[in-house]
Amino acid sequence: MAEPASVAWPPAPIKTERLVLRESEARDRAAFIELFASPEVGTYIGGPRPRDEVERVLPETPERRPGLFVVELDGAMIGTIELNRRDAERRSHVRPDAGEAELGYLFLPQAWGRGYAAEACAAALGWFADALPGEPVVLCTRTANERSMRLAAKLGFTEARRYEAWGAEQWMGVWSPRIKRG
Repeated sequence: MAEPASVAWPPAPIKTERLVLRESEARDRAAFIELFASPEVGTYIGGPRPRDEVERVLPETPERRPGLFVVELDGAMIGTIELNRRDAERRSHVRPDAGEAELGYLFLPQAWGRGYAAEACAAALGWFADALPGEPVVLCTRTANERSMRLAAKLGFTEARRYEAWGAEQWMGVWSPRIKRG
């Protein structure tokens, strides 16, 4: 995610009205397996992975890494949110030096349609804006993913460009935090 020296990780858990965003824990492993093996979740990200493969390669304690939040509802993981720095070869020209942060999210199908993704992503973006004031964030999704396109608009992302990749039209949006004036 961010430069390690500039942002302390992990942050304290972020609480919203219904959710908690926190670092991953060993108890999340079963939910990670469900997430990565789900045909519905895999629809727009290259397809699901075989469950036995996910079970074999996923460590007992899912990877803890800067920028990865587990989204918890009533004590159980329902999804993940990531804020990661984009590689230079995926340069979007949003920042002159590239390396902008990219928002990504995956939610279990039973959590879809209830506003959890919007609530969790808004909280993560708020945390990011406080941690790195003025830094833009990009979001990329397939234009065919109507739910993701609606979420991007709801969160305030504006279209930067469209492009072809992975055999489908992709959309890149940019979110810029409002700079607090004090």
